[in-house]
Amino acid sequence: MSNRVKRMVLVISKLLGLFSLAKRLTRRRLRILCYHGFALVDENRVFPKLFMRPASFADRLRLLQQWRFPVLSLDEAVARLREDSLPDCATVLTFDDGWYGFYQLAWPEIRRLGFPATVYVTSYYVAKREPVFGVLLDYMCRMSIRDRVDFSGLAPTVAGEVEVTDIMAYRKAIDAVIKYGEEECDELSRGRIARAVAERVGIEYEALVLSRRCTLMTPDEIKDLANSGVVAIESHTHRHRCPEQEAAVRAEITDNRDALEPLTARPLRHFCYPDGEWSRAYWPWLTQAGMVSATTCDPGLNHPATPLLALHRFLDGENVSQIEFEAEMCGYQEMLRHGRQILLGGFSRRKRS
Repeated sequence: MSNRVKRMVLVISKLLGLFSLAKRLTRRRLRILCYHGFALVDENRVFPKLFMRPASFADRLRLLQQWRFPVLSLDEAVARLREDSLPDCATVLTFDDGWYGFYQLAWPEIRRLGFPATVYVTSYYVAKREPVFGVLLDYMCRMSIRDRVDFSGLAPTVAGEVEVTDIMAYRKAIDAVIKYGEEECDELSRGRIARAVAERVGIEYEALVLSRRCTLMTPDEIKDLANSGVVAIESHTHRHRCPEQEAAVRAEITDNRDALEPLTARPLRHFCYPDGEWSRAYWPWLTQAGMVSATTCDPGLNHPATPLLALHRFLDGENVSQIEFEAEMCGYQEMLRHGRQILLGGFSRRKRS
């Protein structure tokens, strides 16, 4: 089903009163919203899932106000979810990574409305105070003003010029340079690669870095949020990865805490799986590390039986229309997902019989 047809179906469903019905039926379930960055310039054009326009985010907040959805802190929501004492349509706002755009654009609006929020911060680039290498390179390459880009000498597996219009070859070259820089290089070498790429795609590197389009918050900015009493800073690993070995996971959490807890003056108790990749194997490790909850990027609403270390969230972004957002928040999409599961389960049973 195309996005256009899907949105038309949702509009008709809303007009038929199905959104209101879904809201009543799912009112006791917890909604957790997931955001990432906010566009300082034009990042949403390149990464619509990662960076959202401030105006689009303001529309979401207005809807929460209009529908009178109570916005709770993650701490309160988790405790009341466990007790089955949530108010109707309780909602939590979460923000992943710790992008500067959150501090500059989203935080003032949240503060004005008095909404609590949780920011899961990945701390490596906070400590280094450098742009996020992979996002920076991807952004520069996608914004290239050249028809061809020379990738020679940037990574051992890439050589020669690539046509920007040859999407598959261009994407492969970009990914190879990012992989090499992230896995094989130190920060100094990554900086040299980034400057070389900027020159070859025709972008002014220093101006881009100064704009902070691809950077996370500084320690002082994180401390400012933590001191607000409204924003909770929580754990998103140090290097934005969740390895499959217990010792490596513990190291990621420890390094993250060492970087952030001096800024927050409180322990980090809630965890967010990087890239939404998770398994039950992590649960005992997170519990031993003192984590009370962990959020995924799996869509859905949460009820008392939902494992606290696998909480569902709705990943909102510039790629999501307002009607799709409404359908998710009122629980209509949850009902459709549940209906599909019932149909697929019945189909599977008929096949086995």
